Amino acid sequence: MSKTTDKARKPSASARHRAARLMAVQAVYQFLIHPEESDIASLTAEYLAHRSGMEEDGENFVAPDPDMFHSLISGVISNIQTLQPLIEERRGSSETEAKPSLEPLLLALLLCGFYEIKQSDSQNFKIAVSDYVDVAHAFYDGREPGFVNALLDGYFKSL
Repeated sequence: MSKTTDKARKPSASARHRAARLMAVQAVYQFLIHPEESDIASLTAEYLAHRSGMEEDGENFVAPDPDMFHSLISGVISNIQTLQPLIEERRGSSETEAKPSLEPLLLALLLCGFYEIKQSDSQNFKIAVSDYVDVAHAFYDGREPGFVNALLDGYFKSL
């Protein structure tokens, strides 16, 4: 057997964590779009059963770390009322200018990032931010990845 085949079967812990972050952003996005149809248990079950390690366009995706995925989903959804004001605070405030609402995908990305930074130690901070910026690059071609980086970095420094 080749080493490539062995690696394909056993993704690294960091690859599984990246996959958990990406899938958590997608699940939180689904929750934001359809909160009445989504709860933690059903979201976790759906994503782990039907989207985990799936193949798309001939590419196999790494299965996420299920514990990390569940932790992110349950943590974000349970703390959404606390996390959203933190994000708005980091966006800056101006009483004369109304800020436009964040689109749901960008909000989902920031919610996951803020929650993880709040829960993790400083050693994991750079890895988590890098992964969330990579997720932003996967969905956006504009300034959004830099925006994500700035908000997550600013939030971490404020803790």
